[in-house]
Amino acid sequence: MPNLPLTKRPNVAKIKHPDSGTIFYSDPSLKTDPDAKGIRLAVGARQKVWWVARRIDGKVKQIRLGEWPTLPDVYAARDIAKEKMAAVATHTDVASTGIRTLNDALESHIAKSSASAGTIQSYRDQVRINLHALFALPLEDVTLDHLERALRPFRDKHGKPTATQKHLDQIIRMSFKRAAILRRIPNVADGLDKVQYKPKTNKVSFANDRWIALELIHEKQSQNQIIGAAWELMLFTGLRAGNVIALRWDDIDLVSGKLHVARLKNGSVGDFPLADRVVALLDALPRISDWVFPQHDAAKHIYHPDRLESDDAFLRPHDCRRLFTTAARRLRLPAYIIDQLRGDVEKGVQGIYDQGSMTHQDANAIAKQIEVECGSVPKLRVVS
Repeated sequence: MPNLPLTKRPNVAKIKHPDSGTIFYSDPSLKTDPDAKGIRLAVGARQKVWWVARRIDGKVKQIRLGEWPTLPDVYAARDIAKEKMAAVATHTDVASTGIRTLNDALESHIAKSSASAGTIQSYRDQVRINLHALFALPLEDVTLDHLERALRPFRDKHGKPTATQKHLDQIIRMSFKRAAILRRIPNVADGLDKVQYKPKTNKVSFANDRWIALELIHEKQSQNQIIGAAWELMLFTGLRAGNVIALRWDDIDLVSGKLHVARLKNGSVGDFPLADRVVALLDALPRISDWVFPQHDAAKHIYHPDRLESDDAFLRPHDCRRLFTTAARRLRLPAYIIDQLRGDVEKGVQGIYDQGSMTHQDANAIAKQIEVECGSVPKLRVVS
């Protein structure tokens, strides 16, 4: 192996590229420097690359440090070597963690995540469509400027973040956080400007004190029986839209008046009593599919419903959950009963032992209160 002075940039610049093959150079003046031990400059036909070879845990490991002139001399290579060898020794390097890129970090996050399959797929789709180049870069090469440039196209014409930018920002932050933990590297995403989120309102937009939820739902039922019934089920059970639209007939027991949810938002399984009007609603639906609320082709369930609107009011899917909760509280039902009916994790030690105190009477009482709040006890408008 040829020996040459590598401590100054001009000396390294003078080394000529061979016509073929690779020649490794070392600097004998650094033999007494333990941090520079094993550092070599590999000179090929087009590139000059710094490498270090060390014996760790009984095995010789060769690690690429970087190219010249990015690393202009052996001292710059030595600084990188110290960082990378420390990572190897603590098993926080690429080989030990499997985290070379942000995409690797995202997949590592997904592997330990309890997010739904739909949420996980949305992460991957957003990266594939909007962040592919960024997430393919080696982590060491990713700068704050890379992150800012990746997010910049997703601002609106006034320079404000769109919903897509907020989602991408979230994916970048959680991926870099995972990478920083496993690789023990700086979290570059911490330098991103905080996205200004609009505060969400929990208020239901009705023109007066009377709830017009049933009017809006029945109007929808007159247009589409299946979607309208899904809305009514949301209102009279307080279940989230994602749980309602994914119901199968196997989840419904009309004889005992119960509904089963295989996976709630908190990861638990739920069995819920149904009010009499909900049992009648479901019993009147046509069974053309395994899905309770199928699309026209019956092979898939309906999509997440949009909000219902009138001239001066609207009803969002989650508003049904708010109205259900409000009706239960106006009845002065115990908080633990409301938690159980909503599928929430109960707060308190007794919740660990309670095997389910909610009853059909509770469901019927809330249904009646909702009807009172809406100003009528309407006849079911389902097509027989």
